[in-house]
Amino acid sequence: MTTKIRVVVADDHDLVRQGIRAFLQTQDDIDIVGEAADALAAIELCAREQPDVALLDMVMPGGGGVEAVRQIAQRAPNTRSVILTSFDRESEIRAALEAGVLSYVLKDVAASELADTIRKAQRNEAVLHPRAAAVLMHSLRQRHGDGSGIHALSQREREVLELIAAGMSNAQIAERLGIGEKTVKSHVSNLLSKLELSDRTQAAVMAWKRGWVSS
Repeated sequence: MTTKIRVVVADDHDLVRQGIRAFLQTQDDIDIVGEAADALAAIELCAREQPDVALLDMVMPGGGGVEAVRQIAQRAPNTRSVILTSFDRESEIRAALEAGVLSYVLKDVAASELADTIRKAQRNEAVLHPRAAAVLMHSLRQRHGDGSGIHALSQREREVLELIAAGMSNAQIAERLGIGEKTVKSHVSNLLSKLELSDRTQAAVMAWKRGWVSS
């Protein structure tokens, strides 16, 4: 006889918990061993039951899903935490991952995919919802310049950006680099387009904030 995957479900909305329970109870290999309506109850439940998987809402009373993930990792170290939420903002996704969550899925996921996510969690296999993955990839590109940062600029465009950040006008940049002012304008237009910015002030602010120029 195959051992069932023991699951705790935590969500502060009764209807959501009921819906999850109703579906998961149709799965022969999954057993719901407890439910909680807040983070503190979820933590205590996991500490007592030591389930294979904790299915947690992101926002709920008692500290929220992120705090629950942290505490469960300490009190039920063999339990794999899965966030099931409607939030797809980068801040929430990163907070959950940094807290130690194994998988992050959104509530628009198909029921069958949720069951598969639980099965994968039991095997310590991570799942990241496609929309959450897209959010993180966009952030990564922004941070590291894959198509929208400093690495997208030519060497000359970087030089122009540094001088813009230093407060120089197009005429001053042209004189400093020994090129025509019309050429400078072309470089400025190109770098703004690559950085997806609308004016040189934004370019200067981005350069300083991201450490692309030194004082």
